[in-house]
Amino acid sequence: MGSGLFSLGTGAMNASRAMLDTTAHNISNVNTPGYSRQRVELATEDGLFTGAGFFGRGVRLTTVSRAANEVLAKENNMNTSSAAADATRLGKLEQLENTLPLGESGLGYAATQFLNAFVDVSNQPLDMSARQVTLAKAQEWVSRVHTSDQQLTQLQSGVVSDLTLNVEQINSLTRNIAEVNQSIATYKGSGHTPNDLLDRRDMMINELNKLVQVKTVEADDGSMSVFMGGGQLLVLSNSAQTLAVVRDPADSALGRVALQTPNPSNPSLPNNRILDSSQITGGALQGLLSFQDVDLAATRQDLEAFVTDFATAVNAQHALGHSATGVPGTDIFIGGPPLNANSIQVAALNPDQIAASGVPFSVSDNTNARNMLALRDQNIITLNNLPPSTLTDAYSQMIGNVGVLVQNGRTASDISSTLENNSKQLLSAGAGVNLDEEAAHLIQYQQSYQAAAKVLQVAQTVFDTLLNISR
Repeated sequence: MGSGLFSLGTGAMNASRAMLDTTAHNISNVNTPGYSRQRVELATEDGLFTGAGFFGRGVRLTTVSRAANEVLAKENNMNTSSAAADATRLGKLEQLENTLPLGESGLGYAATQFLNAFVDVSNQPLDMSARQVTLAKAQEWVSRVHTSDQQLTQLQSGVVSDLTLNVEQINSLTRNIAEVNQSIATYKGSGHTPNDLLDRRDMMINELNKLVQVKTVEADDGSMSVFMGGGQLLVLSNSAQTLAVVRDPADSALGRVALQTPNPSNPSLPNNRILDSSQITGGALQGLLSFQDVDLAATRQDLEAFVTDFATAVNAQHALGHSATGVPGTDIFIGGPPLNANSIQVAALNPDQIAASGVPFSVSDNTNARNMLALRDQNIITLNNLPPSTLTDAYSQMIGNVGVLVQNGRTASDISSTLENNSKQLLSAGAGVNLDEEAAHLIQYQQSYQAAAKVLQVAQTVFDTLLNISR
């Protein structure tokens, strides 16, 4: 009987001590990101049969489990991925908005001021200073075109840089996940789950979803395969694939995400297989690629159309006039081909080469100067295959298009951010540490430990009594 009490008391003390240790571990990690609450799983020992019936043999420790919810975790990962994509795109859209300034700083205003300069030329065709002002206004417009072009180019370069940085982070995370997979598979063979390693892997998968949406499949050995949303394998057991950022073969300014594959002929220079955009869903990668391929491309297209149509209309009308020396008008805007925002320049014209006259050798005639001014109110700009519009309306449309993109992006980001926060709260409520509960557990397990110690004390007394009887 004494031996049985010793065994029962020792088992009870060990169980209480394990629960105290686990509770302390929970409290220690209350602020640790990604930590899941743990608890000791206990089971009753099989009873001992005697002629008087079954006598209990106490408690045994089975394992330490964690309060993880796979369904909530996957939902949170999906929401995290969507929020990251929307936030990344919104950040770029807000930068894009600054490339098309309003008011007197805008391209539309500068173009109008250039045409308005023909008012003075029309009123005083012989005044060379008025013609010089016209050329200066043309140069000012071109300078603003170049500024917008450079800002769009810088935005594109920033997208490629961000893609490269994000892909490097993805590669680092997938390598770490593969390493943790190896450790988990090793420990899983013992029949117990390495909870802290599982938390660490879950945290890395959540971080990975911020960069690109992934799906996971757990194997029997506890390792986890990771796939991109489009099905591309990233991690299999303890092996990780490598991504890279390469230039688009059709447009070297654009960045593309590629999968690196071995190159038998040159192992130091792997092959790159560009992934289709449909394989990249969610995360910062999708936000960047969506901005690059849709938003930035549309704005670039609008800018090029605005610049080309305006310059072409000006050159065409100027060619119908004659200069002060009777020579037919030449192009005011040159560059290219093609004539675009990057290549456009103001031709090296002298003031007397401004074709203000409608007829040759009539320096006092202002017919073409008035026709140049009339371009201001003519529908000479065509954007997005819409009906032609005036330059003022066209530039307003360009600004409005970007404004709509920003507003829609902000709405999408707000919604996805709210969903992410809600799913995080649900996940934390089910798996996080509640200090009030843990404090109550501390008291409970302390009391059970003290009671178990009392059992040992009684067992010692019984044992001493038996010794005394035998003397």
